[in-house]
Amino acid sequence: METGIEVLEKWADDATPRDKDVVYAALFATTDRSLFRTHDVLDDEYRLNEFFVLLEGDVVIKMRVNGYDSFGLVYIGPRTNAPGLTSATR
Repeated sequence: METGIEVLEKWADDATPRDKDVVYAALFATTDRSLFRTHDVLDDEYRLNEFFVLLEGDVVIKMRVNGYDSFGLVYIGPRTNAPGLTSATR
């Protein structure tokens, strides 16, 4: 993870232990390259290098691909507030 640590820290301050578990599991799946096999992922139709990871408990992560071995966090939180996630996919 190259960018977005502040996004993770801000979200984690108020997150429940269960939500932290699912987010951290998704982040680990990103690093071991299993994310697209193990999680529901949607492309951001407006930003080609960004995508959404839909998690349990109405939590979503929006990630940005910075390069082949680099990603960043754009957003972590409820689906209803996810920037760029259309109402049809929520």
